[in-house]
Amino acid sequence: MKKYLLLFVVVGLLPIQAVNAQKLGDVKLGLKLAPDITFMVPSTQGYSSKGVRMGGVLGLVTDIYFAEHYALSTGFNMLLLGGKLSYADSIQGKVKGTTNSSLSFFYLEIPVMVKMFTKDFGKFSFFGQIGFGTGFRISATAKNDYTANNGYTESGKSGITYQTTTIREALLIGLGAELHLDQATKLFFGLGYSNSLNNVLKGANNLSRLNQKAYLNYAELNLGVMF
Repeated sequence: MKKYLLLFVVVGLLPIQAVNAQKLGDVKLGLKLAPDITFMVPSTQGYSSKGVRMGGVLGLVTDIYFAEHYALSTGFNMLLLGGKLSYADSIQGKVKGTTNSSLSFFYLEIPVMVKMFTKDFGKFSFFGQIGFGTGFRISATAKNDYTANNGYTESGKSGITYQTTTIREALLIGLGAELHLDQATKLFFGLGYSNSLNNVLKGANNLSRLNQKAYLNYAELNLGVMF
C-alpha cells in the first residue's frame, strides 16, 4: 500500500494549471520492445556479483491522460532477467568449495507510473516517468559450476523456482522522446531503470546456513510505438 500512497502523493503535487487542462478519456495504447542489461546485487555475507546478463522486455503500454501533459502509464510487461553470483558452498554439507551461478528469471509485471510530457518541439516531445512495478515470477533457472577445494568439479542446470520469491517489487524511472508521425501514431524511444525493492531469493546457503538475499536490477533501452 505504501507504494500506491506515494504515487498518489506525486499526482497530488502536480501543478494545478495542468489538472485544470485535463482531457478525460484520452487513452493511448502501444507496444514496446526493450533489450536490457540485468544484474544481481547480493546482500548475504560471502556472496558476490560476477557480472551482468543480457535480457529483454516485451510489453503492452497503456497511457491514460488525466491532464494535458500528464498520464497514468500502465500495462503488462514480460521480463526476461538474470544475473551471476559466486559464493562459498558445499555438497551435502561435507565437501567445501565455491559455486558460480548464472541465474535466469521470467516475470509478468504490472507497472503503474506517472508520465510527464513536455510541449511539442516540431514533431518531437519528451517525457519522464516514475512509478512502481509488481512482477510475478513465472519461472527461474540456474546454471551452476561448482569447484570443490580438493579440485573436484560439478556442473548442471536446474529449476530454482522454489528458491525464489513469488513477487518482485521495483521502483521504475525513465526518460525518453516521442516522434509524432501523425495525430494518432507516435514512435518512442528512451532509457529506463528498474531497481528491485525486495529480495528475490529464498532458502539458506548449504555451507554457512545464512539466508540467501539478492536484489535483481536492470537498465533498458525502450523502443516502441503508440496508437
